[in-house]
Amino acid sequence: MDNLLILTDFKKAIAYESIIIFYTINILPIDALDSISKIDQNLVIIDVENPRESIIIGNKLRQINPSVNILFINDFISPAEHFFFMKLQGYGKTRILRWRSSYPDELLLSIQALFHPEYAYKSSDIAIIIPVYNEEARFNKVCDFIKKVKILFNESFSNINIYFVNDGSKDNTQELIDKLLEDEFQGTDIITNQSLINVYQLQYNTRKAGTFIEAINSINSNIMIFVDGDNSFDIEDIAKIINVLSMGYYDFVIGTKDLTAENRAILRRCMSFVKRIITKPLLPKGVFDSQTGLKGMTSNASRLILPYMHEDTGLAVDLEMAFIAKKLNFRVLQLPVQCIDQEGSHVDIIKDSIAFIKNVIKLITINRKISLKNHDFKL
Repeated sequence: MDNLLILTDFKKAIAYESIIIFYTINILPIDALDSISKIDQNLVIIDVENPRESIIIGNKLRQINPSVNILFINDFISPAEHFFFMKLQGYGKTRILRWRSSYPDELLLSIQALFHPEYAYKSSDIAIIIPVYNEEARFNKVCDFIKKVKILFNESFSNINIYFVNDGSKDNTQELIDKLLEDEFQGTDIITNQSLINVYQLQYNTRKAGTFIEAINSINSNIMIFVDGDNSFDIEDIAKIINVLSMGYYDFVIGTKDLTAENRAILRRCMSFVKRIITKPLLPKGVFDSQTGLKGMTSNASRLILPYMHEDTGLAVDLEMAFIAKKLNFRVLQLPVQCIDQEGSHVDIIKDSIAFIKNVIKLITINRKISLKNHDFKL
């Protein structure tokens, strides 16, 4: 049986004994580090609050055994995560897990990825991420859209997984999603460690921003597609974004419906025009629209963007992502897409537009100094 060593300061109070039941574990306080002269375990978990101290511990272990595999556990999000790999000595495998007590299975998945990389890890090449909020009244449109995505899955991209992120719905949206998942499970004859359709649920409504943050923080995928689930978009455009990102020439593809949208009210067209003028200085070169509900990015881009995102940006989260992408010098493409504005939108044109303008000012203030050269902590 595989065995592992855990060095911890116990501040996260992770119940390792009840989570890691398939492996032999030895838990030691970090004070016991100096007493270690030999490492027989296949894997060492370093669970220490201070990132600098984590690196010091990791290097002491690698001095004893340079090939030992290390899993760092932290509970923070930082743009300087890659410095763990740059500062760490030795040549063993290294991973970082952002600990979240609500998802203890992620710990087991990370351990298995290090012990047995030949087995499938929690990963899909393509993640279709669908934020939802109080969609009960138009859930038929959501189901219609899922049927379209399944066409992509069955005929073109068998490496797709669908992820609902429920933004604290107060109606029966979650129950309807659960029924959809149950029907999917009953209707499949494929044995797999991951369902085609998955769901994450937020405890309160974040006006969209929290769903993006939750998705990026939770989903391990090479390509992430964020799309409104009301059946507004064509799968042909989703396929275009996937293909463009797969080629590796762009980090971020942002759809725009401003040139193609059907059934769009005059007021919405006018507000979109005003927003384009206001936001133009914040957008990457060649991008004039950040708010269309279809966009995609690579996993590397999502990891770099995540530390700078803010839940309280609400519906301006699309703009924040584009602004961060500009500050980080991402390769960004604006792609015209077909779109039908569906009835039942939760957007209040006047109220949300005023909030959007306020968020523009806030984004400029809080994200002004974003750079890959700036870090949250020194290692």
